[in-house]
Amino acid sequence: MDVLINPRRRTVRGDDEPIIIPQTEAPAYFEWILWRAFLAIDSLVNKPYAARRFKIDHEFLPVGTAPGNGPDLIFEFEDFVVVVEVTLTESSRQEAAEGEPVRRHVAELAMQYEKPVYGMFLANRIDSNTAETFRIGVWYTRDDTRMRLDIIPFTLAQFKAFFEAMFTSRNVRVAAIRDLLDTCGTLRQNLHAPEWKAEIAQTVQAKAASLNRS
Repeated sequence: MDVLINPRRRTVRGDDEPIIIPQTEAPAYFEWILWRAFLAIDSLVNKPYAARRFKIDHEFLPVGTAPGNGPDLIFEFEDFVVVVEVTLTESSRQEAAEGEPVRRHVAELAMQYEKPVYGMFLANRIDSNTAETFRIGVWYTRDDTRMRLDIIPFTLAQFKAFFEAMFTSRNVRVAAIRDLLDTCGTLRQNLHAPEWKAEIAQTVQAKAASLNRS
Protein backbone atom coordinates (compact mmCIF):
# COMPACT_ATOMS: atom_id res chain seq x y z
CA MET A 1 0.00 0.00 0.00
CA ASP A 2 2.86 2.38 0.79
CA VAL A 3 4.25 1.90 -2.70
CA LEU A 4 0.89 2.71 -4.28
CA ILE A 5 0.29 5.69 -2.01
CA ASN A 6 3.65 7.20 -2.99
CA PRO A 7 3.61 6.96 -6.81
CA ARG A 8 6.98 8.72 -7.19
CA ARG A 9 8.65 6.23 -4.86
CA ARG A 10 8.11 2.80 -6.35
CA THR A 11 10.28 0.92 -3.85
CA VAL A 12 10.07 0.39 -0.11
CA ARG A 13 12.25 -1.80 2.05
CA GLY A 14 10.63 -5.07 3.04
CA ASP A 15 12.06 -7.69 5.36
CA ASP A 16 14.17 -9.28 2.65
CA GLU A 17 14.27 -7.15 -0.50
CA PRO A 18 12.79 -3.99 -2.01
CA ILE A 19 9.17 -4.09 -3.16
CA ILE A 20 8.98 -2.78 -6.70
CA ILE A 21 5.79 -2.04 -8.64
CA PRO A 22 6.35 -0.86 -12.23
CA GLN A 23 4.09 2.05 -13.08
CA THR A 24 2.34 0.06 -15.80
CA GLU A 25 1.44 -2.65 -13.28
CA ALA A 26 0.24 -0.33 -10.51
CA PRO A 27 -3.50 -0.58 -11.41
CA ALA A 28 -3.36 -4.38 -11.21
CA TYR A 29 -1.56 -4.31 -7.88
CA PHE A 30 -4.06 -1.78 -6.54
CA GLU A 31 -6.85 -4.33 -7.05
CA TRP A 32 -4.66 -7.19 -5.84
CA ILE A 33 -3.67 -5.53 -2.54
CA LEU A 34 -7.31 -4.77 -1.69
CA TRP A 35 -8.22 -8.37 -2.45
CA ARG A 36 -5.45 -9.60 -0.14
CA ALA A 37 -6.49 -7.15 2.57
CA PHE A 38 -10.11 -8.31 2.63
CA LEU A 39 -9.05 -11.96 2.53
CA ALA A 40 -6.98 -11.32 5.66
CA ILE A 41 -10.16 -10.38 7.54
CA ASP A 42 -11.16 -14.03 7.05
CA SER A 43 -14.94 -13.60 7.13
CA LEU A 44 -15.95 -13.98 3.49
CA VAL A 45 -19.01 -15.96 2.47
CA ASN A 46 -18.02 -16.12 -1.19
CA LYS A 47 -14.87 -17.97 -2.27
CA PRO A 48 -11.61 -16.00 -2.56
CA TYR A 49 -11.47 -16.57 -6.32
CA ALA A 50 -15.07 -15.33 -6.67
CA ALA A 51 -14.21 -12.11 -4.82
CA ARG A 52 -11.85 -10.97 -7.59
CA ARG A 53 -12.38 -10.45 -11.30
CA PHE A 54 -8.71 -10.22 -12.27
CA LYS A 55 -6.48 -13.19 -13.06
CA ILE A 56 -3.48 -14.33 -11.02
CA ASP A 57 -0.44 -16.42 -11.95
CA HIS A 58 0.97 -19.54 -10.26
CA GLU A 59 2.61 -17.33 -7.60
CA PHE A 60 -0.78 -15.72 -6.84
CA LEU A 61 0.35 -12.38 -8.29
CA PRO A 62 -1.90 -10.35 -10.60
CA VAL A 63 -1.48 -10.63 -14.36
CA GLY A 64 -3.85 -7.78 -15.20
CA THR A 65 -6.78 -5.74 -13.99
CA ALA A 66 -10.40 -6.80 -13.78
CA PRO A 67 -12.19 -6.68 -17.16
CA GLY A 68 -14.80 -4.05 -17.87
CA ASN A 69 -18.57 -4.40 -17.51
CA GLY A 70 -18.34 -5.30 -13.85
CA PRO A 71 -16.89 -4.27 -10.48
CA ASP A 72 -13.26 -4.79 -9.58
CA LEU A 73 -13.93 -6.76 -6.38
CA ILE A 74 -16.98 -8.25 -4.65
CA PHE A 75 -16.76 -9.24 -0.99
CA GLU A 76 -19.81 -10.99 0.42
CA PHE A 77 -20.11 -11.27 4.19
CA GLU A 78 -22.86 -12.89 6.22
CA ASP A 79 -24.97 -9.74 6.63
CA PHE A 80 -23.79 -7.42 3.85
CA VAL A 81 -21.77 -7.06 0.65
CA VAL A 82 -18.94 -4.65 -0.18
CA VAL A 83 -18.29 -3.77 -3.82
CA VAL A 84 -14.79 -2.32 -4.15
CA GLU A 85 -13.75 -0.14 -7.06
CA VAL A 86 -10.26 1.38 -7.36
CA THR A 87 -8.59 3.91 -9.64
CA LEU A 88 -5.27 5.72 -9.92
CA THR A 89 -6.95 8.60 -11.74
CA GLU A 90 -6.83 11.75 -9.61
CA SER A 91 -7.89 14.62 -11.88
CA SER A 92 -11.38 15.90 -12.69
CA ARG A 93 -11.56 13.07 -15.24
CA GLN A 94 -12.00 10.73 -12.28
CA GLU A 95 -15.72 11.46 -12.09
CA ALA A 96 -16.21 11.01 -15.84
CA ALA A 97 -14.37 7.69 -15.84
CA GLU A 98 -15.74 6.24 -12.61
CA GLY A 99 -18.97 7.98 -11.61
CA GLU A 100 -21.39 6.13 -13.89
CA PRO A 101 -19.72 2.67 -13.95
CA VAL A 102 -19.30 2.49 -10.18
CA ARG A 103 -22.90 3.46 -9.53
CA ARG A 104 -24.13 1.03 -12.17
CA HIS A 105 -22.11 -1.86 -10.75
CA VAL A 106 -23.30 -1.24 -7.20
CA ALA A 107 -26.90 -0.88 -8.37
CA GLU A 108 -26.77 -4.14 -10.34
CA LEU A 109 -25.45 -6.05 -7.34
CA ALA A 110 -27.94 -4.39 -5.00
CA MET A 111 -30.69 -5.88 -7.15
CA GLN A 112 -29.09 -9.35 -6.96
CA TYR A 113 -28.56 -9.62 -3.20
CA GLU A 114 -31.15 -9.75 -0.45
CA LYS A 115 -28.79 -8.02 1.95
CA PRO A 116 -27.34 -4.49 2.08
CA VAL A 117 -24.78 -3.69 -0.60
CA TYR A 118 -22.15 -1.01 -0.02
CA GLY A 119 -19.78 0.53 -2.52
CA MET A 120 -16.24 1.37 -1.46
CA PHE A 121 -14.38 3.62 -3.90
CA LEU A 122 -10.63 4.01 -3.42
CA ALA A 123 -8.10 6.35 -4.99
CA ASN A 124 -5.01 8.20 -3.83
CA ARG A 125 -6.94 11.44 -4.18
CA ILE A 126 -10.73 11.77 -4.27
CA ASP A 127 -11.86 14.50 -6.65
CA SER A 128 -14.75 16.51 -5.18
CA ASN A 129 -16.83 15.98 -8.33
CA THR A 130 -16.53 12.22 -7.82
CA ALA A 131 -17.41 12.56 -4.15
CA GLU A 132 -20.47 14.64 -5.03
CA THR A 133 -21.72 11.98 -7.44
CA PHE A 134 -21.45 9.33 -4.73
CA ARG A 135 -22.81 11.66 -2.05
CA ILE A 136 -26.03 12.05 -4.06
CA GLY A 137 -25.93 8.27 -4.57
CA VAL A 138 -28.88 7.79 -6.89
CA TRP A 139 -29.44 5.31 -9.74
CA TYR A 140 -32.53 4.86 -11.92
CA THR A 141 -33.37 1.50 -13.43
CA ARG A 142 -34.83 1.10 -16.91
CA ASP A 143 -38.35 1.30 -15.53
CA ASP A 144 -37.42 4.54 -13.69
CA THR A 145 -37.29 2.94 -10.26
CA ARG A 146 -35.14 5.14 -8.05
CA MET A 147 -32.41 3.41 -6.05
CA ARG A 148 -30.45 4.94 -3.19
CA LEU A 149 -26.84 3.77 -3.28
CA ASP A 150 -24.36 3.68 -0.40
CA ILE A 151 -20.98 4.40 -2.03
CA ILE A 152 -18.26 5.80 0.20
CA PRO A 153 -15.05 7.30 -1.24
CA PHE A 154 -11.83 6.73 0.69
CA THR A 155 -8.23 7.48 -0.08
CA LEU A 156 -5.93 4.48 0.01
CA ALA A 157 -4.07 6.12 2.88
CA GLN A 158 -7.31 6.27 4.88
CA PHE A 159 -8.08 2.62 4.18
CA LYS A 160 -4.52 1.67 5.15
CA ALA A 161 -4.81 3.52 8.47
CA PHE A 162 -8.09 1.80 9.35
CA PHE A 163 -6.96 -1.62 8.14
CA GLU A 164 -3.71 -1.45 10.13
CA ALA A 165 -5.62 -0.32 13.22
CA MET A 166 -7.85 -3.40 13.04
CA PHE A 167 -4.87 -5.73 12.96
CA THR A 168 -2.79 -3.78 15.46
CA SER A 169 -5.60 -4.05 17.97
CA ARG A 170 -6.32 -7.65 16.92
CA ASN A 171 -9.89 -6.45 16.64
CA VAL A 172 -10.33 -7.89 13.17
CA ARG A 173 -14.11 -7.82 13.04
CA VAL A 174 -16.03 -7.34 9.84
CA ALA A 175 -18.59 -5.40 11.87
CA ALA A 176 -16.00 -2.62 12.20
CA ILE A 177 -15.98 -2.18 8.43
CA ARG A 178 -19.75 -1.99 8.24
CA ASP A 179 -19.82 0.50 11.09
CA LEU A 180 -17.31 2.69 9.22
CA LEU A 181 -19.36 2.56 6.02
CA ASP A 182 -22.63 3.29 7.83
CA THR A 183 -21.17 6.22 9.74
CA CYS A 184 -19.61 7.81 6.67
CA GLY A 185 -22.81 7.26 4.68
CA THR A 186 -24.90 9.00 7.31
CA LEU A 187 -22.56 12.01 7.24
CA ARG A 188 -23.30 12.76 3.59
CA GLN A 189 -26.67 14.32 4.42
CA ASN A 190 -26.78 18.13 4.26
CA LEU A 191 -23.10 18.39 3.32
CA HIS A 192 -21.32 19.45 0.15
CA ALA A 193 -18.67 17.11 -1.27
CA PRO A 194 -15.58 18.86 0.19
CA GLU A 195 -17.19 18.89 3.64
CA TRP A 196 -18.16 15.24 3.32
CA LYS A 197 -14.61 14.29 2.38
CA ALA A 198 -13.33 16.12 5.43
CA GLU A 199 -15.84 14.34 7.67
CA ILE A 200 -14.86 10.97 6.21
CA ALA A 201 -11.20 11.71 6.94
CA GLN A 202 -12.01 12.65 10.54
CA THR A 203 -14.20 9.57 10.98
CA VAL A 204 -11.48 7.23 9.73
CA GLN A 205 -8.95 8.87 12.03
CA ALA A 206 -11.26 8.65 15.05
CA LYS A 207 -12.28 5.04 14.47
CA ALA A 208 -8.69 3.96 13.80
CA ALA A 209 -7.62 5.64 17.04
CA SER A 210 -10.44 3.90 18.89
CA LEU A 211 -9.35 0.54 17.52
CA ASN A 212 -5.75 1.22 18.52
CA ARG A 213 -6.89 1.87 22.09
CA SER A 214 -8.96 -1.32 22.29
